[in-house]
Amino acid sequence: MADQRHIAIFDAGKTSCKLVLLNGGDYAEIDVLRQEFLVLQGPPYPHLDIEAMWSFLCDSIATFETKYGIDVLAITTHACTAGLVDAEDLVLPMLDYEYEIPPEIAAEYDDLRPTFEKTFSPRMPGGLNLGAQLHFLRATFPQEYANAALYLTFPQYWSWRLTGVARSERTFLGAHSDLWLPKQGTYSSLVGAEFPKKLFAPMSLAGDTAPANEIAAKATGIKAGTPVTSGIHDSNASLLPWLDAGGAMSVISSGTWAILMSVGGTLDRLDSARDMLANVDAHGRPVPTARFMGGREYQMLTEGAVEEISVSDIEAVIANDTCPLPGRISGVGPFPLGPGGWTGSSPETDQAKIAGATLYLALMSDTCLSLVGTGNRVVIEGPFAKNTTYAQLLTALIECPVHLSTDTTGTATGAAMLVGYAPPRVLGPPLKPMEIEGLSAFRDRWRKLSAAKSTLRK
Repeated sequence: MADQRHIAIFDAGKTSCKLVLLNGGDYAEIDVLRQEFLVLQGPPYPHLDIEAMWSFLCDSIATFETKYGIDVLAITTHACTAGLVDAEDLVLPMLDYEYEIPPEIAAEYDDLRPTFEKTFSPRMPGGLNLGAQLHFLRATFPQEYANAALYLTFPQYWSWRLTGVARSERTFLGAHSDLWLPKQGTYSSLVGAEFPKKLFAPMSLAGDTAPANEIAAKATGIKAGTPVTSGIHDSNASLLPWLDAGGAMSVISSGTWAILMSVGGTLDRLDSARDMLANVDAHGRPVPTARFMGGREYQMLTEGAVEEISVSDIEAVIANDTCPLPGRISGVGPFPLGPGGWTGSSPETDQAKIAGATLYLALMSDTCLSLVGTGNRVVIEGPFAKNTTYAQLLTALIECPVHLSTDTTGTATGAAMLVGYAPPRVLGPPLKPMEIEGLSAFRDRWRKLSAAKSTLRK
């Protein structure tokens, strides 16, 4: 019998957070509420507006509980965010991972962190390694650090706040944190040697549940005892529906970041200088991954323009030499210190901006897939799946079948699958490649220009 429960998913991304309500039988979206992601600039440092997010979550749960009823609540969030808590609340604000840790503290951390060959976590800019964040808090706020009972990762913080049960979880710890050994499935040497193991709550599976407590019921209107999941890293939620689809394949999970994961791939190809890493999937297995900040860069390049484009617009980008080069966001992606700018002239119209940004996404995705591997097919999930021009360009570049995910709920479906049955994944026919004369030659020139001035970080 099909699952008729209503599954609510709290999905906290880097750009926005939302509460999605799905039908447990077919994962059809019933309703969704959204709020822009909030970062406060300080003091004491840029941090997440947790109380605004909590208010949004409480109000949204109350709305869904009243209108539809909620049978289970699942949680998924973006990576590299965590908080030090005491028995009741945060002892310090939850650091925004884009904060640039002071150079002297970052240098101290560089001497402490395990090697890439052990953690498969590249050294990232800002606070994009959880270990670097925790060292910064320890060095800068020693009293608050000493008063903390636990260091809770982002999904597990929300689960703790709703249930009172503190847990750790491996998909989140396995996302470029420096705190996890993906091959061994255990903590790295930082835990115990630098940070006391008692700071880390007992390990859970992402789909493990605990009952919502009376405090949460009073704040949100949810029924006390409603199951709440421990929570999962959002890219791994996107990956979950495809883990057992059969054969080696790649999944492009898109949003603020484009995360390209090679299911069945090898870790031997990972290069720490090119923003490659091993994620850890919901089954605890390492997954070779490459990434770039695709959604953020697309917004920067298009400047809000929304015009439709065609093949002729892409051809014009190539003919007029108006394609972006990597480098607008330093320190990430396959060209982490790219030259920025354009292959030639900058675009003069909105049409050219959108066409250039779309071609740029395809070229970056092609580069990442060439590094991490495609397997026998590629599935595009999330906002990029709505951009068929991008997908057809990518098909032409990689010469591998490319499919668009039909899920409209992105990471929410994977998070819901942790507490529901797993319907078979059905892929439509692969896309037809876009036919553009000179595309491969332009790709080769673009890569050379992208790498020419990029001294890759080791």
